[in-house]
Amino acid sequence: MFLAVLSFLFFIITPIISFADLKPSFLEYEAEITIGSWLFPEEPLYDGQKQNNYSIAFEPEIYSEWAEGNNLVLRPFFLFDNQDNNRSHIDIREALYSWYGDDWEASIGVGQIFWGVTESKNLVDIINQFDAVYDPLFKTKLGQPLVNYTLIRDTGYYELFILPYFRERTYPGKKGRLRLDPEFTKGSTKYEGGSQWTPEAAIRWSNSFGEYDFSLHSFLGYARSPSVDITLVNSKIQFQPNYQRVRQIGGTIQKTSNATLYKLEWLAKAGQKDAKFKRGSYFASVIGFEHTLYKTIGNSGDIGLIMEYNYDSRRSRSSDTLQDDIFIGGRFTLNDSDDTQMLVGSIIDLDGDGQIYQLDFGRRLNDSLTFGIKGSIYQNGKYNSNIYILRQDSWVEINLKQYF
Repeated sequence: MFLAVLSFLFFIITPIISFADLKPSFLEYEAEITIGSWLFPEEPLYDGQKQNNYSIAFEPEIYSEWAEGNNLVLRPFFLFDNQDNNRSHIDIREALYSWYGDDWEASIGVGQIFWGVTESKNLVDIINQFDAVYDPLFKTKLGQPLVNYTLIRDTGYYELFILPYFRERTYPGKKGRLRLDPEFTKGSTKYEGGSQWTPEAAIRWSNSFGEYDFSLHSFLGYARSPSVDITLVNSKIQFQPNYQRVRQIGGTIQKTSNATLYKLEWLAKAGQKDAKFKRGSYFASVIGFEHTLYKTIGNSGDIGLIMEYNYDSRRSRSSDTLQDDIFIGGRFTLNDSDDTQMLVGSIIDLDGDGQIYQLDFGRRLNDSLTFGIKGSIYQNGKYNSNIYILRQDSWVEINLKQYF
């Protein structure tokens, strides 16, 4: 997989750079090293799993800019974990060469694209795959090989994406936590309707009208979350990830009304298998608001109150954890010199399938060192549900991040 991404970069970006003045007019380098302890209060549930993980991650970034406005961003990522070999990996988060005109932009390489407005889940965020072994909260993405062209008009931004190579999701190995039993068999991933090299395409329009921000998109390619194939090999059960080609349309609406943001994400998708292994179509949405109480902590600290409802028309047939759930959260921002921030939240399943509690806290210790805590608690999951599988995998991560 890593070699495939490197091959794409070599054959695509190298000819472009060769036609440019190789000496940039501006060059900047920075890096970060993260040392983390991933702690699990409860004993492992499955054979082979280890109690806790300790890891070190290194993420440098080089930014180059040329006089004509073109730029290149290079951001590799290296993670070493002391227990789980599947968690140790190398990725290219970004290696993106970009051009700019008066009313257009173009990029080619490996990039990270974010679509979405809600907090609990971003339904429309379809371009990148998630790095699930590094961040179980699904906020960190793998780099995606892509070609992007954007037209800037008075009527909005019109974006075209061609994705030549699919990134499969990262999964824990036998020693890892937060996994199925047995773990996914390495090298057994299936792609229905093509291969990892079958191209994908997406188009998107976005614009703002007064207090409202809108977007619409259409996508043809692989679903980012796989279904699970169950096979019997040498009288032993094996789980294999299976990705299906899907057709998806969706959009976002966000209204800014003084201190309150009203948010909606929606999609209609066809072609993906549900929890009963049947292909079909479904509709899903996230709707909610975030209201900020300014200067309510001390002289400058803010509190953001968040509530969102997640809906999936497949209901019990959905393979997604959030299909009839309420998210309630609070965002605390002290606006101090240490950049202290904290997000706490609770996901409550309205069908009685348990609760998830989440925490994400961070602050600076000095100009170049930050301290963070994040984690999840899983409670009261029904038998064979996503939460039930993780019933002894509640976790907390403590990390120190050094910037250079």
